[in-house]
Amino acid sequence: MVPDEQRSWLGLRMVRGVGPVIYRGLLQAFGEPAAVFAASRRALEAAGARPEVAGAIRAFDDWGPVDQQLERLKRSGAGLVTWNAPAYPPNLREIHDPPPFLFAHGAVLPRDMLAVAVVGSRYVSAYGLRMARELTEGLVRHGLTVVSGMARGTDAQVHWTALRAGGRTFAVIGSGIDVVYPSEHKALFHKISTQGAVVTELLMGTQPDAENFPSRNRIISGLALGTVVIEAAEKSGSLITARLAADQGREVFAVPGNVGTQTSKGTNRLIKAGATLVESADDLIEQLAGQLGRAVQPPVPPPPLPREMTADEQRVFDLLSWEPAHVDELTVRLSVAPERVSELLLELELKGLAKRVPGQCYVRQVTP
Repeated sequence: MVPDEQRSWLGLRMVRGVGPVIYRGLLQAFGEPAAVFAASRRALEAAGARPEVAGAIRAFDDWGPVDQQLERLKRSGAGLVTWNAPAYPPNLREIHDPPPFLFAHGAVLPRDMLAVAVVGSRYVSAYGLRMARELTEGLVRHGLTVVSGMARGTDAQVHWTALRAGGRTFAVIGSGIDVVYPSEHKALFHKISTQGAVVTELLMGTQPDAENFPSRNRIISGLALGTVVIEAAEKSGSLITARLAADQGREVFAVPGNVGTQTSKGTNRLIKAGATLVESADDLIEQLAGQLGRAVQPPVPPPPLPREMTADEQRVFDLLSWEPAHVDELTVRLSVAPERVSELLLELELKGLAKRVPGQCYVRQVTP
């Protein structure tokens, strides 16, 4: 897409009163944002724009911030995937309020329409981590893309398991594409970009404020054929994602948990409300068989894990033991930048040589 076209796409989103639903209606009426800006006020109102919104479109002349967005986008190395582009995820295009465009760091491929979202608690238990790993490994072996939110806990386990298994994964973030949150996931961000994409609808520079995440969750569920919740408290963002999936007409799954455990109350309540109980990836594949058709791949064994370590990875590995070591402790002992420590730990995770445990701690996984 040429810069002038990107300019009009971003500009229309920055007009006061133009949200995803209105934007979609205008696109359906006029085809592209440039035509929206060229339309008369009467034509805009005939297309469903309220009078004040039509007036704001006609009066819009704030192109300085738009050009700043384009410059930041260029520096970030990300791209803009617009609603009418072939690369725009078809599952997402079908929801009521699709984002008019996505900022994407990485590649969006046709095969990514065969996707399942896997979400859960940031304060995940050992059981939850195991289920996240087993479900993700099974989905990847069937050739499905796994979607999550790149948060601490369950999301991080989902992403790195997909990467380690050689699969594709999408991370939907609640900030601008140039704002990595949480900060210790910078290495994970870049790894995901090589085997999938990190995506967001939020403008460049947007901080990860709490109000961004409910709307971000509709993209997680919208990208997927179904959403599975592994662990969730009674008031949880994962439950919001499940509700949005149901509203979008998508399948909702839940992993049963121990009765009485706080992080199981939400998932058990979902099952009571009609969510499909799942215990394995095969359960998910069976439930989604009608939508997957013959496109889904038969299970394949995971690729062999590389075991050779670089000198820097060896330094980190030598500090790990069977007792959990906090990432801050490792950073101090190594005397290197925290971002570099996170990157090295991720590399060791992907090689099966280290394992993340609750509390931002790591343990040695195997003896090389």
